[in-house]
Amino acid sequence: MTNARALSKDWFRQNGYIIFPLLAFAIPLIMRAVPEILMGQYVTGFDTMAYFVPDTLGWIKGGINPLQFLSLAPLLYMLLIGTTSVGASIIFTLKVLGPLLLGLLGLTVYFYAHKALSWSPKKSLLVAMLATLYFVALRISWDMFRSEIATILLFVTLVFLAKNKLSLKSGVLLSVSMFLIVLDHQLITIIMFVIVLATLAGLYSRKRKIELRKLIVVSIPAAILFLTMVYIDFFIYSSPFFGTSLTTSSGLPATTSYLGAVANTLGFFVFCFLPLIPLLILGAQYFKSNLQLKAWMIWTSIPVVLAIAVPSSFLGGVFPYRWIMLLTYPLAFYVVEGLSRIKWKWPKIAVCIIMALLVGTLSVGFLVGQNSTAFGYFGTYPSYIPKSMLQNTVPASDTQDTTNALIWAQTNIPTNGRLLVHEAFYGWGTLYFNTSQLIPYGFLNPENIAHQQFAINSSNPIYLIWWVNGTGWYGQATTPSSFQEVYRSGNIALFNYTANQ
Repeated sequence: MTNARALSKDWFRQNGYIIFPLLAFAIPLIMRAVPEILMGQYVTGFDTMAYFVPDTLGWIKGGINPLQFLSLAPLLYMLLIGTTSVGASIIFTLKVLGPLLLGLLGLTVYFYAHKALSWSPKKSLLVAMLATLYFVALRISWDMFRSEIATILLFVTLVFLAKNKLSLKSGVLLSVSMFLIVLDHQLITIIMFVIVLATLAGLYSRKRKIELRKLIVVSIPAAILFLTMVYIDFFIYSSPFFGTSLTTSSGLPATTSYLGAVANTLGFFVFCFLPLIPLLILGAQYFKSNLQLKAWMIWTSIPVVLAIAVPSSFLGGVFPYRWIMLLTYPLAFYVVEGLSRIKWKWPKIAVCIIMALLVGTLSVGFLVGQNSTAFGYFGTYPSYIPKSMLQNTVPASDTQDTTNALIWAQTNIPTNGRLLVHEAFYGWGTLYFNTSQLIPYGFLNPENIAHQQFAINSSNPIYLIWWVNGTGWYGQATTPSSFQEVYRSGNIALFNYTANQ
């Protein structure tokens, strides 16, 4: 038995350089694939169905305005348009992309911990697991693919920034990763530049002028792209750089009081990290030397503090819940550092068991629980974190019924008919209809939109897809009386607008 254990340890010593990073990639990928498998032919994620599907199909069919497209930080869309244009199904691409991105994130977190922080393979694997499989990280992976891609690239950037000297090859790779971050996501771009500035300040204080100049040089392409995008967005299209895609209707209502806004922000922070707080406190006492992670933590915390002090001042137009979720990644390092600082064997085992039960229960419940049977904990902030990953814009139980309703509508709605689609159903609609037949109304009142359309042209019949009365989502349990049900499949129905009601 002793020889077997010795051989096992020796095998891991010899092969750990392959086994541990492989596990850091494979475990998150496999876990993230579970909800995709349970969803069958349908993809998970609100943004995937509400934005990625219709935007990609719209650009393929209708063409692209290059300047406007660039201003959107379009790296993800470039990938989706490329794969869809060569014949790949947009739904299949998104189903594969979710697990693949989480696996790559686990891998880059592992290499950052191992290479930049000099952590052991086991400790690096642990932080990779926490940074990808904690339920907040899983929520990000649910549909925030742009943020996930940029975070992967950010950890690649951090690995290069941690090097004592930049070689020509390292400098080129660092420049490329920074450039791609700017091309992909505005929030992570800001975090990246803050980290770069902190690194430059550190090099300046240590009088390392050669490395300082190298870092400035490799940062120039990303800085030029960033300024170009800001110029296009603000001066040509007169819109804020962060755009509407980052400030959705899930922010705080305009009527929220000061105390309500403070409670919302603090409450969401506690909701996200309550199981981790004891180890966070312990880790914060020891994990003080890493400049890059400290800069990330401090900068990401500033909007949260501002939201508490002045709730109307959302930094960059981005609601604080997004900044809070992005704290998941640096905080994972503090948690693992705190765990590693527990010296006594049995207390450490007890803490590990408790943490594994808490985090594991939340994460597994979030991965595989149905919306109707999800943990009550996940119903606390449904606008920010859904109750379950087994949904997109509709719950898994309603996906087939949505398909049935749209197939019926495709066959039975007259060619001059128009279909009213809430933001939840717009992406679905683009899979079955030309956009000319769709009337997207976002989160507005469908009756008002139908009335306006009827006034413009009363000869075009108007239909609405929604849940059957009493089961509706998004704050609209029933449809107005002017809509009469003409088809039903499960909880999803088609309604015809009758102007005289």
